Amino acid sequence: MKLKLQIITILVTSFSSWIYCIAVVVLALIYQAFPGQEQTAVLISTLPMVVMMIAAFASSIMLQVFNKKTIVILSIVVAIISGLLILLVDMPLIGVLICSALLGIPGGIIPAANPTVLTLISPPDILDRVLGWYNAFKMLGMAVFTLLGGIFANTGRFQDGYKTVLLLIPVLLLTILFYPDVDKAEIKGKTKEESKIHIRQAEEENEKLPVIAIGLLLIYLVGAVFWNAWYLNYSDYIVNEAQIGTTALAGVIGSLCSVAGTVAGFLSDIWIKITKRYSITLAFIFCGLFMIVPPLTHSVAGCYVGGIINMFFNLIIVSGLTVYVGRTTHGKATTTAMSLMSGIEASGVFLCSYIVPAIGRRIGGGAGTNMILSGTVLIIIGIGAYFIIKSAHKIAYKEKGNLFNFSMKKNQTEIQEMR
Repeated sequence: MKLKLQIITILVTSFSSWIYCIAVVVLALIYQAFPGQEQTAVLISTLPMVVMMIAAFASSIMLQVFNKKTIVILSIVVAIISGLLILLVDMPLIGVLICSALLGIPGGIIPAANPTVLTLISPPDILDRVLGWYNAFKMLGMAVFTLLGGIFANTGRFQDGYKTVLLLIPVLLLTILFYPDVDKAEIKGKTKEESKIHIRQAEEENEKLPVIAIGLLLIYLVGAVFWNAWYLNYSDYIVNEAQIGTTALAGVIGSLCSVAGTVAGFLSDIWIKITKRYSITLAFIFCGLFMIVPPLTHSVAGCYVGGIINMFFNLIIVSGLTVYVGRTTHGKATTTAMSLMSGIEASGVFLCSYIVPAIGRRIGGGAGTNMILSGTVLIIIGIGAYFIIKSAHKIAYKEKGNLFNFSMKKNQTEIQEMR
């Protein structure tokens, strides 16, 4: 029961990771509130991504030096304070800009800490499932924050959109009470001192980042540059280039894509079980193919089908790579790898906004071209990734041991005792 409550708590904190996305919803109202300062105001939606990227890379050190639970709690506290300041205090644009940027901190810290802790505490037979759920809850949080931010801001005040941060207060309380403190954890049947030695040995075991994990991170980095092309181009394509709908249509499609990503997170472990070493390759291929569908069909139906299925397989890729990284690393290497994945997640959007349009302009330019280019590259990445995933799958499902323990038999016994 205690283990289940700890896992639920981690999933709920994952839900709060992307609270910064409120800014995207209320950006138009911010422009209205600060006329003539649009070039500065636009940073309110982009700076959180930069802060998230910095926090993610910094967490590779912080989560090894400081207590993981404390770092997660502090990141949520910073987000609550920053959001409440925007909501309650009448401040100049620079104040809104700083507070909005600070909302990116949980987006860097939590996605680095949570999969690391899940890998530490989860029995091997449910690890794939809970890592998929972790990604699903992140997507669900984005969908809820975006929806509520828009509803609350219907008053015409951008500040009211930040009422959404009030959702983080119960999340904070749950985190304080039940988030597993793995840095101080005790294993049943051992003295406190024996537990600390046991955990320290697990942390030190295989702490160097394995070559296979580096390969998985490279797949994640290159993939993130191109799968984010849908996120950055679909609205522009629908409204401006294809002129087949308004921002309302783009908003509906975007919301359905978030739902599809959430569903994918919950089903990712089933996908891996069925497709095995072909899981990531097939997901990349489908993700790429359906990114190409909207510009080829030039239709509303094509945007719905292409966007939803593209995002579904995008999250299959993200969840799958998280699982493989979690299963092929141990100890401090897991913390480092998950921190890097969190940083790559943020930097992927940033790099995509420059690399894809730069290449796209050479072959015609425009949102549709960017999607066709990126979809094609994703298919190629998927084919090339097979050789790395084949090895990763073999390693991941041959060595299923939990990080608290060194032998499989001993691990299963202690997990049952901990329950």
